[in-house]
Amino acid sequence: MIIILIKFINNFYMVITMFQNKNFLLKSIGFSLFVLFVVFAGCSDSKSNRLKVNTPEAVKDTYAAMAAAVYSDSLEAAKTLQTAVNTLLSRPTTENLEAAREAYKAIRAPYQQSEILRWDTDITINSNTDAQGIASVDEWEGQVNAWPLAEGLIDYTAEDAENNIIAGDAAITVEYLISQNGLNDDEANVATGIHAIEFLLWGQDLNGTGAGAGNRAASDFDTQNCTGGNCDRRATYLQVVTDLLVSDLNNMFLEWGGNAKDTPGTLAYNFMNSDDALAYIIGSMKVMADDELASARMGTALMEQDPEEEHDCFSDLSHIAIYHNFQGIKNAFYGTYGDIEGSGIGDLINDADASLYSTIDSMLMSIEGKMARILEIGEQNDPIRFDQIIGLGEGNTEFDNANAASLELVQLGIEFALARDALSLKELNIEGGGDGD
Repeated sequence: MIIILIKFINNFYMVITMFQNKNFLLKSIGFSLFVLFVVFAGCSDSKSNRLKVNTPEAVKDTYAAMAAAVYSDSLEAAKTLQTAVNTLLSRPTTENLEAAREAYKAIRAPYQQSEILRWDTDITINSNTDAQGIASVDEWEGQVNAWPLAEGLIDYTAEDAENNIIAGDAAITVEYLISQNGLNDDEANVATGIHAIEFLLWGQDLNGTGAGAGNRAASDFDTQNCTGGNCDRRATYLQVVTDLLVSDLNNMFLEWGGNAKDTPGTLAYNFMNSDDALAYIIGSMKVMADDELASARMGTALMEQDPEEEHDCFSDLSHIAIYHNFQGIKNAFYGTYGDIEGSGIGDLINDADASLYSTIDSMLMSIEGKMARILEIGEQNDPIRFDQIIGLGEGNTEFDNANAASLELVQLGIEFALARDALSLKELNIEGGGDGD
């Protein structure tokens, strides 16, 4: 845009220099003002006025590019976590444990924005394209980010210190840990993924709705000065589950990055060649808004005032998780993520029904303000984390803010259903088996 303006100014002064004819100059000025109007109209802050082609193919291209970027960012964050875990296990100090916790926190921002890619069964497993690698995002996601997690399966708790994997004698391998997922048909038996790492780094949070997260000691990983028992097996578990996370994210990145869009059998290829790709996008936005955020990740915890229902319940980083889940919805709507600014499904909605677009746009901005407040107080010097908000109860400003966000997300889901109708898209299967179910 700056280059356009510079060229315009240069050309304008050339006109003044070369031509002295008054009438010609006036016409030139008039034409130049028109050009300026068009240029600056394209600079409007409104996302609906960006100068770009709004077609289904453009929306799909943008969505696939965002998928590749968000999984790339998640993979890089996981590698940083892997390095921090290696350092912790080689020197199990309090400082190194805190560094590993910070690395865990960093991965939540990009990864939570990737969850909008779930609920893809109808365009992958049920499509006519044979998947050569990962069958679907939703099937894969259960191994990576399943929640809630019954911590007693993995390690000692205040209730039971003996009946868990770390206190057992089975070799701790990738294959064994994967086999423990869903043990005894219990979805809360989760042995792998991000939340298993979270529990190993923090331990149980026994503070209820009071301040404070889990408080595992670094010496729980110190084989020379062990305080939690089975420190060698705990260290092995953390190493194996972290390495598996990196491997899983690398596999998913390969499904979207590089030439994946042009490679039959990849998730990106299936998406780009599905007649239901747009229905999948808007269906995922709807279920993330109302079923997941408004209900499972926020509403249930607020209604029951139960900190066990919060998302990152060991680390008390739920404010990070839910805020970035919401960013995933906005990314899909506006077609933006990081440096990517393309065509979002909101652009198609705007073309079909400008009034509906305006309603959704206003709702997204309203919810953004409330979610930003949850993030802000969770990160302030004297933080108020989501589990504390849960305990504050109705009538408290912070509780009422979070509850209002939850209620508005329900309404947002209704508006997305209307948008689906406006675009003449069918309703797809949105039953998933991953995080939050």
